[in-house]
Amino acid sequence: CDTAPVVMDAVSRCRASPARAANSRWLLARSVLLLASSCVATLATNSTHDDRREVTVYGWDAELVASMQRFRCTISESYSEAELVKLKDLNCWKVFNAIGDFHAKIAKGKVGAALAKTWAERTELATFLCGQADATHDSYEAAFFAVNAWGKGIMDGDECCNMPNAPYCLAMRESLSTVAVGSLIGAVILMFVGATLASCIMRPAKVQQRKPLGEVKVTPPFGEQMSAEEDLGTIQDELQRTWLQSSCLRALPGAQDLACSTAGIFACLQAGFGFQKDNARNQYEHLLSLWRSHCATVADRAVQEKAPVDETGLLAEALGDLHAELLEGFTAWRSKFYRCKATMGGREPPAPATEFRSARATEALDLESCRGAAEESRRLLTEVAVYLLVWGEAGNVRFMPEVLYFLTELLLASESVSPEELYGADAVVPTGPCTPYHSNLFLSKVIRPIYNVIFDEWYDRIDVDSKDGRDQKKLREGFDTYLPPDVANYDDWNELFCDPERLAQGIILHDGTCLFEQQHPQRFAALHRVDWVVSLDRYETKTHREVHSLWGVFATTHRIWLLHAFLFLTGICYISGDSPDTSSGEIRLQGNTPAVRFASIGLLVPLHGLLWSFARWQTTSHTALRWNRTLCSSLQSISYSILWVLPVFTYAAVRYLEFKGEHASAGFVNMSIALVLHYDVSVLGLLTHLLIPGRPSDRLWGLTSVPVRQRICRYIFWIVVLGLKFYMSLVIFSAVAEETTTLDLVHLGREPISEISRVWYSNSWGTDILEWLSLWGMSFFLFVADTGLWYQAGCTCLGVVFIVTRRHHFALEHTASKIPERFSKKVFSFSASAGGGRQRGGSKRGAPLSAYFPMMWDRIMEQMRSEDKCDNEVWHEQSFNVRVVAAGPRSGADGTINSSSGGALAAEDSGVLSESRTPSEVSPSDMSNVQHTLQPSESGTELGSDDGVKVPGMFNRGDSIIDLAVMSGTYTSRAANNAEMRWRLNSIARSLSMPMPMPFRAPYIPGITVLIPHLKEDILTTKEDLYSGSEDTVPLIDWVKARYPDEFKAFTARMQASSQWSIDGSNKSGRWSDYTDGQWQAISVWASMRLQTLWRTVAGMSLYHSVLQCHYEAQTDERSALARADVWDPSDCFTCLVSMQLYRTFTPTQLEHTNRMFAKFPSSLKVAYIDFAEKNLTADADKVHQHQGRRYFSCLIDRSCSLLPNGRRAPKFRIELPGFPILGDGKSDNQNHAIPFMRGSFCQCIDANQGAYFEQMLLLPCVLGEFRTHARGKGKAKRIIGLPEHITSDFGSIGDFAAGSEIAFGTISQRSFAVLGGRMHYGHPDIMNKQYMMQQGGVSKATKTINLSEDIFAGMDFTLRGEGRKIRHCEYFHVAKGRDLGFNAVLGFFSKLSNGTGEQMLTRQMMRLSQCLQLPEALTFHYAHAGYYLTQYLISESMPILVFTWLLIVCSDCNRQWTSMYDVDCTTSAAEAMGNVLGTWFSAIIFFFLIITSLPLFAEIWLERNFGTALRRWVTQLCTCSFLLFIFQSKIIGYYIMAEIKQGGASYVATGRGLPTDRRAFVGTPAYVFFKVVIAVQNVDMTRLKANDRLKQLATENIRKAIVAATGGKSVKTEDVTVSFHDRESIVVEIDSDSRSGTNAVKAKLGSNSVGGEVAKQLAAVPDIGQVCRGAVTATSVLKKADAGWGIDSVGGLYLDYTQHTYYRGIELLFYTLLLLYAGGYSEAGVYKSSLTYTFVSIGLVIFAWLYAPFIFNPYQFSAGYLMDDLKAWYGFFFTNGGYHWKDWYERIIIKPRRGLGSAVFDFDLICMFFAVTAWISQLYRKQAVNETLFSTEKTVDYFALITLIPPFCLSSVFCVIVPIIEKLGGCAERKENRKTRALRYFMARKEEAASDSEDGGASSSDESAAGGPGGPSTASP
Repeated sequence: CDTAPVVMDAVSRCRASPARAANSRWLLARSVLLLASSCVATLATNSTHDDRREVTVYGWDAELVASMQRFRCTISESYSEAELVKLKDLNCWKVFNAIGDFHAKIAKGKVGAALAKTWAERTELATFLCGQADATHDSYEAAFFAVNAWGKGIMDGDECCNMPNAPYCLAMRESLSTVAVGSLIGAVILMFVGATLASCIMRPAKVQQRKPLGEVKVTPPFGEQMSAEEDLGTIQDELQRTWLQSSCLRALPGAQDLACSTAGIFACLQAGFGFQKDNARNQYEHLLSLWRSHCATVADRAVQEKAPVDETGLLAEALGDLHAELLEGFTAWRSKFYRCKATMGGREPPAPATEFRSARATEALDLESCRGAAEESRRLLTEVAVYLLVWGEAGNVRFMPEVLYFLTELLLASESVSPEELYGADAVVPTGPCTPYHSNLFLSKVIRPIYNVIFDEWYDRIDVDSKDGRDQKKLREGFDTYLPPDVANYDDWNELFCDPERLAQGIILHDGTCLFEQQHPQRFAALHRVDWVVSLDRYETKTHREVHSLWGVFATTHRIWLLHAFLFLTGICYISGDSPDTSSGEIRLQGNTPAVRFASIGLLVPLHGLLWSFARWQTTSHTALRWNRTLCSSLQSISYSILWVLPVFTYAAVRYLEFKGEHASAGFVNMSIALVLHYDVSVLGLLTHLLIPGRPSDRLWGLTSVPVRQRICRYIFWIVVLGLKFYMSLVIFSAVAEETTTLDLVHLGREPISEISRVWYSNSWGTDILEWLSLWGMSFFLFVADTGLWYQAGCTCLGVVFIVTRRHHFALEHTASKIPERFSKKVFSFSASAGGGRQRGGSKRGAPLSAYFPMMWDRIMEQMRSEDKCDNEVWHEQSFNVRVVAAGPRSGADGTINSSSGGALAAEDSGVLSESRTPSEVSPSDMSNVQHTLQPSESGTELGSDDGVKVPGMFNRGDSIIDLAVMSGTYTSRAANNAEMRWRLNSIARSLSMPMPMPFRAPYIPGITVLIPHLKEDILTTKEDLYSGSEDTVPLIDWVKARYPDEFKAFTARMQASSQWSIDGSNKSGRWSDYTDGQWQAISVWASMRLQTLWRTVAGMSLYHSVLQCHYEAQTDERSALARADVWDPSDCFTCLVSMQLYRTFTPTQLEHTNRMFAKFPSSLKVAYIDFAEKNLTADADKVHQHQGRRYFSCLIDRSCSLLPNGRRAPKFRIELPGFPILGDGKSDNQNHAIPFMRGSFCQCIDANQGAYFEQMLLLPCVLGEFRTHARGKGKAKRIIGLPEHITSDFGSIGDFAAGSEIAFGTISQRSFAVLGGRMHYGHPDIMNKQYMMQQGGVSKATKTINLSEDIFAGMDFTLRGEGRKIRHCEYFHVAKGRDLGFNAVLGFFSKLSNGTGEQMLTRQMMRLSQCLQLPEALTFHYAHAGYYLTQYLISESMPILVFTWLLIVCSDCNRQWTSMYDVDCTTSAAEAMGNVLGTWFSAIIFFFLIITSLPLFAEIWLERNFGTALRRWVTQLCTCSFLLFIFQSKIIGYYIMAEIKQGGASYVATGRGLPTDRRAFVGTPAYVFFKVVIAVQNVDMTRLKANDRLKQLATENIRKAIVAATGGKSVKTEDVTVSFHDRESIVVEIDSDSRSGTNAVKAKLGSNSVGGEVAKQLAAVPDIGQVCRGAVTATSVLKKADAGWGIDSVGGLYLDYTQHTYYRGIELLFYTLLLLYAGGYSEAGVYKSSLTYTFVSIGLVIFAWLYAPFIFNPYQFSAGYLMDDLKAWYGFFFTNGGYHWKDWYERIIIKPRRGLGSAVFDFDLICMFFAVTAWISQLYRKQAVNETLFSTEKTVDYFALITLIPPFCLSSVFCVIVPIIEKLGGCAERKENRKTRALRYFMARKEEAASDSEDGGASSSDESAAGGPGGPSTASP
């Protein structure tokens, strides 16, 4: 048979294969025998199938032939020659590998005889057929023999490897693994589709409005009595006097006539329409302040043109400007209202009536005497007055500006009728001294019915806390976590009034008719008959649904996902390349050519269109869908739909033509035309998604246009950022693609379409697909996650470049030396120059110096000295010393100088000027000794012997260019050794080097109000806060002193110079008890100026008052009538308004501190607060809500208000509100009630943790210049000016980390946001045009939960309203800012931000901005706000996903003992392949991203200070483990934002801003069982007392009573107290308590000074105690010992705070990592082991941070005593009271109520869980299939499959069924019930104790308990 060549070939093959070297002899012998036997017989079989050919088999018996005919693996004829050769080699290689593996097992004795015999038979046939494959020269026959050698010979007909590409092999029956994959994926799809259809169809049914709960108890019977009705004419006289006596406008020409006219209009409106008198008085003052501001802006136009100001027509011109700006929104709304046929028939708006008469006012008001004002002015005044009165009385309705426009229009159009006709027959209110209080008519008949609908929509009732008298809101059932998506809010109701068509049909009267059926003049009179419940019904007004699911997020961010998907797929198509062999003609799934492959990306367009349409359906209400169904919108929707669907048809045409062949065509369309058409429609659809995504309903107003050049720059920025990201990603994509090739995975795009139909028969296809999806899914996840980091890097570079271009000669000059000339030029632009002509250093560029600059600079330095930023030596050295000062400044302990009276250039207490001076008194003649320009001297010596003036040394520096570059041109003189002083000097120098507008010139400076909301923040730090003498840790005063040692020393020196202060400032002894109470008051003020207190904020903001006086004295226009000394008052330009929400319930200490502020700070300080009074008998008639038990008032007080006996002040204005005002989350409502008391055109929102600097405040007129307009109506007035903050709370590691983040965000980030068009309003310290904020509903939004981050909505609404509005960021003006310092406080702050951001993403504002902004602005807006938080979530989840994918790939590796049983090449291990990918990912890239994250702070510190400081701070943060905090913080942010999106629960978190001195327990504080208190008693002879048994017994009983009374009497009983008397006047009290609750409160009370006072009181009450007394009995106590028992007193600690956030996930990640190591993820990585080091370091850091970061940053965490307390509390938490604490916590926090399957299937976590389960089951079945093949003769092999069901099914059944049965049978249920009973008793006891604690501890303790600890983020937990 001539077999020699075949035999030699077999021998060569055996020798060439190392895998078969061990068995080469056996194989050789076997081959020879088999090949010899092939000569015995010959048989030919003919194929009956089309895809088979004749194959001849030589030398076998008939039985084999018959078997072959029964089963034969077939091969497709379409395979190419190369593919057939590959099939032959693959199968024979698998055959010989299998034979070698099996015989290796036989050699080791691991195979039974039966199995060995079976395999011997199989190997005989397989070896023979492989020989046949080698013998034939036909490729097809060779492949056929080889395929059957494996399929029939080895696999016994179970599997055929007849595919040349992965998955290579197909089973002869359906694969369980693939079926499992398909079933699970199908189940998810079915649930998804079902939930989708249900969410579309099953919207919540309309519910009936709730019924009243019943009458509310009315106490007292008549409430507050109303005073006798004032004469109606007196209010006009009063208002007129306000103008002519109090307002500076009285000095302007024409003021008399306008005063009379304005007062008459207000008085007539108040009387005729029933406005409140105090509202009229307040809004009249408001109007005057606005009028004055517009006088300033009008006059400034002439000043800027260097022309004299003509004040003759100034009032009339300013009134026109005021009307244009204040009523711009109303005018536009009114125009649209009148053009609508449904409302007004398309008419033009008429001029309103210029006067209003009513029956009540006709006889009272003398309007004829006010005819002097022009008719046009009266018209403008009327409209302004009506709007202001409506706005001032609207309360919560102010959040809906278009509603106010509606009411204003109806009121203006109303005819002059009586109140009975306006408000109904019951409108007549009886008057008299004994009549009960009544609300005014406009409030009760118009505003309050609207408010009641708002309240009913969200709330059930308002309760009153019986302990502290505060109001408690009760939300409606089911509204606790978030408002349901179909519940209406302010925006929904407001949008009803934005659309005249809807409005005309929506306002329904009680009789069922429409309001607009009435004639326009009669509509206001019909308002009281409107059925607001029906008109504002949610099902008719709801437009946008805030859906808490990922659909709501996708509707907002869909452009982001589409862009990333496009880039990702483009990258995959680019690196994937063509299929290795397409010569066979098989059509691949993704196409055979690059053009067709890239064409598949076009399918993103229809897929994205489908998803986005459904997301919009989810977020759009039926009402909006109905009203938006116009012809235009329908045509647009149809057009977009056709455009988005076209790529499906064009792509189908492309694939059809590809299938037909290269030259195929369909009519006139060939492949080229089809491809071009497909690319065109795909690109067009993609561009419409990305560039024109919005709908008409998204644009209620036109956005402000962006200059073309600026937009091009923004496009370039994003092209560069995304281009670099894409280029770097290609490297990673290439590594992933290489790994999929190495692992021989199925390449889905390269799969032939004809083979995909057979995937159900592959054991590995489903597994390969899941592995392929895991790898590329992980890649896409990380691809999306790192965009935020690339953006951050781009913003850093952009911010640096931008500020360098803004700062002239950056790093090439010493900026401090330029301060005099630049300050004179830019700030004192209008002041006179000093005489002389000498130039600086001979320079020709010397600038003239203001004659007032030396005095101003001395004032700045004096302010710094008074703030203790320097000592006397530095103060004098860095001052001009224009006037010799005998003594140091005699300012207050806080460093502020009372500027309410006295000069500002030289403060009244400084000794420079003793009293206020007018500009004529402070003239350039005072500076006659100052040169025209200064000639500085480094030594600070005098300029000349007769000058008397020296120049500070800081104004002359000669540094080299290199030094300046390193220092960034900053001032680093050692003379100013105070870091903050250096920063302030450098900051003002940098500010002056930047471009800034010309300042407003005094007296023409517009008015501004600083609004400071206050809730429970400390007003002034007390001695008890700073030092009590019984602290367990370092006292707070020691922390402050250690942080500011030089300032405390300077403070002490200043106090010693001004008073009797004998203690050295160093206080090295640390005996704070040596200071007297008077000294402690000064220390408290000094400490308050360095802590985050309201005192510090008000002190800083009040500097505006001094600054304005400085500008007046230095550069006023003396020709102006407003500049007269008897007219000018800085308070006309500035108001500091503190909104103290809880002033009505303040403690005596808080009231004292408030009154001290009034006494200390200027008269411009005002306080607004919410007052209340009980409901009276007229409440129902006034329509006070039945579920509210009080009336509420908004009040204003100032220093002029009289002081009442209770410590409060009588209000100047008291305006009744429509109801309880705090309907939102607090801050926005607090601001809203105070806004009517703001004055001036501009407002600045400041938080109560901020401060200010005098030298920065001097730039205020320049900042206001940003709003300057050169003509009426110009757009610059429509601005928000953003300003940076200087973070001062950068001490302590956590404080430094938080401060660094704030510095980067507030400076370089916001600078870049503004350039890129993504900056919004962040609340503070932005300055806004108040008039435009009024037109959008205020400075914030206030819908409950939705607007938790209230400030940013002002910026979003401002941007959405467009029409020229812009948000600008300025760098030259700073305010101070304090930030959270403790670990829990910082993370609590971020949890609040994350929750708020989660809600933001669901709102209409963010969705509309994301749709309407152009792509670069939309990208910036996303990554500057919500995208940052989503990026943190993606980053925090990236490591678990990476480890899971890694583990999945490693576990899918071949079994090294049976490599032939796998369908892949097992020569390269999966661990090696993953090592290659991860080595690429984490080698250099990890360092790149580490640099990116720290780059913004580093760059900003370098720019602000110098390179050394930046490097030192960066290294310090690394050494103090900042990366651990940021890793943990990222996880917390990610957890909360996703939890909020899915589950809601956002609430305000009172984080607290104290120093991080408090230690957080592990799970809670232990219960203390023993206390020892030593009481030192004065003036009692203890020896005589001990000798007198009777007195001793009485004293003992009284001392026991004193201890019980001092501790609250709940946890300590008299029998627990043991008293012993000692010599030296001391008493020792020991307390043994068996109580398990309230012992921490007992410890706190025993450690306070109250125990000593109570003991002294009780001792003095002992009968005959005088026998042993030498005087008055006094006592002091010290807690010497407190021993904790093995129990828990209060629950709350680090473990409970973060268990579900990070600990569980950290343990999971640790477990998976260990499992990965066990599976060989590192040991089998081969040459890539070293490259995995960075990967494991990253994983280790994540695990360590998630598990241990809270404990590392917890103060005193590892102190032995605290650790023992933690152990005892841990024992009590888990084991005392039957484990009640643990059970209760677990049920509340871990086991949450679920939301149902419909919501769950949209959950990303569920999708990931299904994918993970599917992947692991697929892997398991794949391994099981191998076992079934290997051990097919074993009887137990069929039971192996059942074992795989044990974990998911059997164990779950055991836990859910068997355990409860055992518990029931064992009687555990009864014991459990007993535990519940005991737990209930325990809970009641704890509740009583908590009530006691809240009475003693005040409001703050309740906040901490609700927060789960001091600032713990658990409050925001869903």
